[in-house]
Amino acid sequence: MKNPSLAYLAKSFYNAYIALDQLEPDQDELLLYIPKLVNGAFSAELIIKAILVEQDIPYNNEHNLKILFEKLPMDFQNRVWYFLAQKAPEYADTEKRENELLLMSDAFVQWRYCYEGKFAPAFDIRFLSAFTNALIIVMFELGYNVFFTKSEMALSPEECAEIDKKIENNRRECMKNNEANIKKKSRR
Repeated sequence: MKNPSLAYLAKSFYNAYIALDQLEPDQDELLLYIPKLVNGAFSAELIIKAILVEQDIPYNNEHNLKILFEKLPMDFQNRVWYFLAQKAPEYADTEKRENELLLMSDAFVQWRYCYEGKFAPAFDIRFLSAFTNALIIVMFELGYNVFFTKSEMALSPEECAEIDKKIENNRRECMKNNEANIKKKSRR
């Protein structure tokens, strides 16, 4: 597998989406609705990217679901549509599913920033569910799956010190980068 971390990350955001979908809201369903949409759309993006990476297809920092999906080879797209229609038969209609994909194409960004008064699409959550489910099935069907397991092997004190050093270096580097970005933005 070319990028096991991407497949693992795709699975983890898909699992977060499913966990949010299965929660029973107390009184205010909207408390879960937007995080569910955001996680679902992001998991779809990561799953598509995981497949594209394995197929050596560049995606050039693209985030739009429709554009990313259309980069997939046609046989992959057809497999996704097949599984989607199994879960949600109303989307066997090509025009209907294309319209929903278009509506949902930038949902990750649009719903994430909806509090800024930006326009967020009213797409069918059932389509998002069927689409992400079909994508994850195709990813697994193609063998793009990865499992990280906890090691039972004890680390030596030297190995622990090396890990601590790497974490501290990471923290220092990230602080330096974030400070530089903040200064750059403050000058605008």
